[in-house]
Amino acid sequence: MAAVTMVLAACGGGGSTTPAATPVASIATAGTISGLGSVIVNGMRYETVGSSVLDADDRTREIKTPLAIGMTVEIEQNGVDAMTQRPIAGKIHVRGGIKGIASVSQGRLSVSGLPVTTDAGTLVLASDGQVTTLEQLQGVAVEVHGLPQADGSYQATRIEAQAQPGSTRLVGTVASVNPTAATLVLGSSAQPVTVSYASLGAVPGLVAGAVVALEVSGTPGSYSATRLRVRSTSVQGYTSEAGQYIGTTRKAEERNELYGVISDQAKSANGCTFKVQGVPVQATSTTLCASIADGDYVEAKGRIVNGVLDATRIEFEGQHRSADYSDDSNDSDHDGLRYRRLAPPTSNDPATPAAPSRSFELYGNLSCSALNTACTLQSGTVRYSADLGSATWEHGQVVSGFVEAKGYLSGSSFKVVKIESKSSR
Repeated sequence: MAAVTMVLAACGGGGSTTPAATPVASIATAGTISGLGSVIVNGMRYETVGSSVLDADDRTREIKTPLAIGMTVEIEQNGVDAMTQRPIAGKIHVRGGIKGIASVSQGRLSVSGLPVTTDAGTLVLASDGQVTTLEQLQGVAVEVHGLPQADGSYQATRIEAQAQPGSTRLVGTVASVNPTAATLVLGSSAQPVTVSYASLGAVPGLVAGAVVALEVSGTPGSYSATRLRVRSTSVQGYTSEAGQYIGTTRKAEERNELYGVISDQAKSANGCTFKVQGVPVQATSTTLCASIADGDYVEAKGRIVNGVLDATRIEFEGQHRSADYSDDSNDSDHDGLRYRRLAPPTSNDPATPAAPSRSFELYGNLSCSALNTACTLQSGTVRYSADLGSATWEHGQVVSGFVEAKGYLSGSSFKVVKIESKSSR
């Protein structure tokens, strides 16, 4: 998953025939990423090619870690994309999670001494991006994304094993502060963690109930803060975002969404499995699975359970499919899955940048014989020829590497309108 989710970055260059964005006042929102295909936060899908991705605590350091489902971010809107009419994320500030060594006992997790709670919706990933179990993370360096709770625990939405141990970061709700001793306590009453911040002096906003992020040295029981950021003076306000972990339909059973190309499809007696954005998807309709193939562009919606999107709604557009295939929102064949085929292009509705319903996003590997010449784009097991003749490049032009591309299908060719290299990040 980590290999194919987005690595977003700052502004870039290149010539363009892309329609200009409509400038609007910057609007800030914060929440948990619930979907990919750009990113979906608080039920809104944001365009992300060209976005600046920064650390939320210092506001200037670039983030090179791929954005992914389960991360918590702040988004500043910068206009509306003229091609898709979706809001543009000008800046994305990533709220980093707890970092340190995982300890697992009887199915319960703690990281750097802090208690972490999980559920079936928590993505648990090995360092190669594959779904794993908590037990496999024992003694492993991890980063835990999620939200601190009022009781001192930390509700995890995403847990990623790290290839190499790094610095230790604590994130949580302050249980108590001792200004005289310059110490604070994080964690639950049953599992408290004391940290000295004597070397930092007075910290404005540091009160009981505040949400803080600390870089620390030492070990549990003797932590000393080298950096302390008060993210919020009220945990109630900070954790109100937990209820906004939603998709664009704002339905609980469609909390997570994936927009992209089907790859690695495998049929079974109960339907099929495939990948979108590298995330496994389970579809339970044999009729649907007989009508889609690798290379089809889909919008898959459902809930991620134990690392797999259990799809309850799928919309797809495959130009080689029969025009009369559909299953309306009433689930006419009673298989528990709603799906439909989007209307095919016609002479009155060609595939052009002016037709937002034809706009696709593709994440994969670019390979060109020369700059913008004889190019292909490969996503999973699917490869397209790519026309970059009039594409806008963000953050410098390349001839190969992992990219995010936006455009539309014209026959078997992917006509690229805007593209951004991720490999250099």
